[in-house]
This record gives sequence, structure tokens and C-alpha cells, in this order.
Amino acid sequence: MRLTIIGPVYPYRGGIAHFTTVLVKKLGEAGHNVQVISFKKQYPTWLYPGESDKDFSEGRDKVDAKYLLSPINPFSWQRTIKTIIDFQPDRVVIPWWITFWGPAFHFLISHLKQNGILTTFLIHNTIPHEANPLDKQIARWTLKTATRYIVMTKKERVRLLTLLPGIKNVNISPHPIYRHFKSSQMNKLELRLKLELPIDQTIMLFFGFVRPYKGLHDLLKAQNLILAEGRQITLVIAGEFWDNLYSYEQQIKTLGLTNYVKIFNKYIPDEEVAQYFELADLFVAPYISGTQSGILKTALGFGIPSVVTDVIVDDLIKFFPQQCKIVPSRDPLALAKGILEQLNIPSLNNDNIESIYSKTWDKFIDTICRDKYN
Repeated sequence: MRLTIIGPVYPYRGGIAHFTTVLVKKLGEAGHNVQVISFKKQYPTWLYPGESDKDFSEGRDKVDAKYLLSPINPFSWQRTIKTIIDFQPDRVVIPWWITFWGPAFHFLISHLKQNGILTTFLIHNTIPHEANPLDKQIARWTLKTATRYIVMTKKERVRLLTLLPGIKNVNISPHPIYRHFKSSQMNKLELRLKLELPIDQTIMLFFGFVRPYKGLHDLLKAQNLILAEGRQITLVIAGEFWDNLYSYEQQIKTLGLTNYVKIFNKYIPDEEVAQYFELADLFVAPYISGTQSGILKTALGFGIPSVVTDVIVDDLIKFFPQQCKIVPSRDPLALAKGILEQLNIPSLNNDNIESIYSKTWDKFIDTICRDKYN
């Protein structure tokens, strides 16, 4: 097929850029002709609290892309439409995760429809995390323009249908596993010494941007409960804080966790990602809201046991009946019990992971390219 993908790729950073990049590569490997339209500018500074929305590190995957689109420049919207029409794709696929892009995407899809081009929204979040009342209105206005929809969980499908009752052509395809981060080629002992971490303690990992909906406060409470039982366990927090760092530092101090928490408050570039998962015994995602997690799929791609809350469960978890422990959200006691149970689960071997990895992407590519949707 001839496909146009619109979304962030290198040098943009973050989960959506990672996903879009791997998707483009997998579509190419499957024999499809893919045109990639990316952004001249992604966000204004006030909307992105991190240090930068770009990562130019050499270790990153790259794809050929045309950097045409700006969220607030209608002339760039016109140029993008012309470029797509000239390519004559069978369909256009647009990731949806933030309403700031609503006006641009609404304009693009409306004009592409007039030229007989099918459009699919690949929905990461129907409504953004930490949404305001206007977000729902913009999402409804924009999303209804598309021809088809792909969501990654049953919960997200419910959210979409609640927003747009009666829409057709909605498919569920779970977020595939990530295996594109290159190994550090070091063992656990070497990695822990390198990062000045305990070599004789259990280490659990919280990874990615620290935002309120990810539930880190609950994880710190759970760690305190575990330590109270006499089990020493170190928490590594690796990721840039988009929340009030001071509030976490105060909680760590109050709970007496100072010697058991190590914070790496920075964006983790691609070439450093593997070392954090390879040194850890356990990955924990204590989310209090959300519907799916690309970071969980990274952890599963490294084969390490995981504990996640029930707000980010999808059908892919059935491939990991032991590897992924599901606990109630907003319940530090249940989280602590789940962590202790998962410490006895070994990591998966590489052959098992590779088999599941291939199946997850095959299914996702099939969903994008199939002619009929449910």
C-alpha cells in the first residue's frame, strides 16, 4: 500500500515519536511505500515543560521524513495537503494524543476527504492527560472528521465512543512491544557500579517523564511499606520531572527513604535507555489514570518482571501471565504486595521475547492496512 504517516519522528523525543518511528520502519519492512510528514515545530515552549522536545543523540533510529507541518501556521497546512495529494496515498494515518494539534489536523483531514483520501486516527489518548474542559470540545470537533480509528485498549474505545457516540470503523490493536533500544553490553554488576547503585539490593525501576497521573507518590508509599517489613529495596527514578520535584523530595525524606531512592532527573536518550532496564530487577508503573503505556512495553521488551495498575491494562498482557502483575490503582498496600510477589519471577529469555514482539507488530500493521474495520 501507499501510506502517509503524519507525526513526530527524529529529532523529536518522547513516546509518540518513538512509536511513530518504529511504526514507519515496520510498515517499510512489510513492503509498504510510506511517506512521512513530520513537524517544523511541535509545541510552543509554554506547552512543553521539559528542557527540550528534541533529542539529537546519535543512537536514535531515524526515518526519511518531510518536516513541513507547524501547528499554528496555516500556510504549512496547505503545503502539507499538496505534498500528500501529490503522493496519492491509499490512506493517511495520524497519531492523536494532544488537542493542541486539533485545528491543524481538522483542516488537513477535511481537505484530504474532499480529494477522496481516507484518513485514520491512531489514538494514543482520546483526551489528553491532565485535560481541561476545552480539551473535550476540541477532541470531539477534530476526531469526528476521520474515516477510521485505531485505539489500543478497550478502555480507550469506550472513551472514544463516549465522546463520539455512534461512530463506525473503530478497531482495537494493543500497543506493540518495543525492542529497538540497543543493549548496553554490560552486566548488572557493571551497570550498578557505573551509576553508583547498590550491588547487593533489589532494584525496582520507575522510568519516563514524571507526571502526576503516573502515581509516583503511591510507589513511594508502597516502598515505605516494603522497607517496614525488613525487605531492602532501592527505587531508581529515571526521567525528567514534569511535576513538582520538591514534593517528591519531601515525601522521600518524611518516609525515611533517602538512602533507598536514586533520582536521575533528566531525559534519558535512546542510547542510555537499555542500561536502566538491564540493571533493574523489576519495573513498576503505578499509574492512577491513563489507558496504556509504551514504557511498560519497553520493560516487557527487555523481559523484566513488571507491576502495573489496572488503569493501563490491554489484551497484550495475556502473553505475559506471570511477567506482568496487575494491581488496583491508588492502593499503595496492594502495590507493595504485588512488588514483593513479582520479585520471585525470573526475566524472560530472548527467544520468548522476540517471538511475542514479532506477533504484536504483525497484528498492528495488519490492523492499519486492512480494508474493513469493525
